[in-house]
Amino acid sequence: MSENFPVSYEDRKNGKVATLTLNAIAPNNTLSLELLNEFVATMLKTCEEADGIIVNSANPKFFSNGLDGGTLLAANQETRENTIAAMIRVYSKMLRFPKPWIVEITGHAMAGGAVISSAADYRYMIGSGARIGFSEMAVGLSLPLVYVHNIHRLVQPAYVRPIIEGTAYKPDEALRIGLIDGIGETAEDVRKLCLKRMDGILKLEQSAYLPTRMRYRSAVLHEIDRDEDMDVEGAMELTRTPGFEKALNMIAGKNR
Repeated sequence: MSENFPVSYEDRKNGKVATLTLNAIAPNNTLSLELLNEFVATMLKTCEEADGIIVNSANPKFFSNGLDGGTLLAANQETRENTIAAMIRVYSKMLRFPKPWIVEITGHAMAGGAVISSAADYRYMIGSGARIGFSEMAVGLSLPLVYVHNIHRLVQPAYVRPIIEGTAYKPDEALRIGLIDGIGETAEDVRKLCLKRMDGILKLEQSAYLPTRMRYRSAVLHEIDRDEDMDVEGAMELTRTPGFEKALNMIAGKNR
């Protein structure tokens, strides 16, 4: 079992539910390139062994703040480019996970944490002490178009622009615009919401639900696949600018 992404299983009435826990770089539960790849590999393996997955965090204050700024600051240019490219390309992989998955957000989910959350089937969040948002632009990084395509699918159109601009949303605000699907007042309440929703999904005939689920994603995946290489090319250019170094320092400051 991975120390970074431990998995536990529970037999529910309608199927086996796995809980995968993010236990990444302290203090903000951030990710390196190796951890990002390990997360995807662990999710795919878990999809083979469970009917549905709930992703939560070992850190009560942070679901995840995405890529680790300190790790990227210390990395060479090749590793920086590979990490940023991987964070872009991982999005279509997460949308293609073959089993339903739900995120249980009991702490901040900013930048890459919001990216991971937005790729899930459902998102449930604690009612206080947490924020969710795509904060890339706020530190001087452009938000990849592949993320924006799916944001359009999730939220009311008028809120796409402020999301792109880096707005950090309180839970009630996020629920109002459609960025999350429900709020629990306590961590235990959030857990109950996740399990209730997963039980409802698994109650459906899976031979009908699973292909319908992927057909529902087909249009956005078509857009993502079309624009992914362009996003990566633009990101590679950005990593070679002085602004990228400045952004990494800002991220590293937030990851302390």
